[in-house]
Formats: sequence, C-alpha cells, structure tokens
Amino acid sequence: MSKTLMLLRHAKSSWADSTLEDHDRPIQDKGRGRAANLAAWLDDRGIGCDLVLCSTALRTRQTLEIVLPVLGNPEVRFEPAIYEADADALLALIQAIGEEHERVLLVGHDPGLQLLAAKLAMTATGDAMERLKRKYPTAAFALLSVGDANWAGLAAGMGHLALFQVPQDAVVA
Repeated sequence: MSKTLMLLRHAKSSWADSTLEDHDRPIQDKGRGRAANLAAWLDDRGIGCDLVLCSTALRTRQTLEIVLPVLGNPEVRFEPAIYEADADALLALIQAIGEEHERVLLVGHDPGLQLLAAKLAMTATGDAMERLKRKYPTAAFALLSVGDANWAGLAAGMGHLALFQVPQDAVVA
C-alpha cells in the first residue's frame, strides 16, 4: 500500500511568561485560531492518519489537541526525541514505525521538519518545494507521498511533496 507522511509544525507559541522553559510554552490565541483553521481544512479534504508521533512540548500537544478530532482515530505516541530533533533524528524515528501504519502525522518543530521535508522530497506539486524551502511557518502542514516504500527503508529523495499548506492558505470558506 502507498504510504503518506504528514509533517505539522506546532501553532504559534506564546512568549508572554518569560519564566517558562521553552518546552513548556503554550500556544497563543492566534496560534489556536490558525490550528483550528488547519483542522477545518484537513477535515474538508478528508485528510486523516492512523498514527501520530508528537513532540512532548506543550505547544505541540496543544496543536495536536485541536487537529486530532478530524484525523480519524489514530494511535498517538508522544515522543520526547522529536523536541529539538534534526532531520536525521526525525527520519530515524520514522524508519522505526511499524509497517502496519500507512498514513503517519509527525507534529514537531522547525528547523527539523523543514529540513526533513526537503530531504525526503525528490519532486513536488506546483510551487510547494519553493515555498517549503523559503519558510516553514508555525501551523504549516506538509504531505509527502512515499509510495510503496517501507518505513524502515525510507531515505532521502524517496518522496513527493504533494501539499505544503501554510496558515493563511488553510482558511476554509
């Protein structure tokens, strides 16, 4: 079966409380609204998954809480290793996924997500790759088709960047 990897950067986080550790920063109201817009956009297109790998940072968990109701009924795993992971570390996490999972969502941070998407994508639809390389803003969503590859064998250049959705584009009419 064809496999799909989706990468979601957490929604805009708050810097209002300077006493909080970076890991414990919540999303701000603007970020909550953008995550809700993305959830509606995903729901409108029927985009779901069967596995979510989510960073343990508060802002990623809060972002997931907003989009999770539209994703179907996926298994959710909170992975501390996603926090501050580079592209190679994220790829290693994905390579460890069981083959029973076909549609996987990774909720994490930049620059790791941007670098991973750019590393995996050999081709892209329209201008998705140029936009992705320019900036991977908060609440941005990438969808990569990796065909019949098994997760363990996933490597650079094996994907097609089918979608790169940024918050201002994810508004549902």
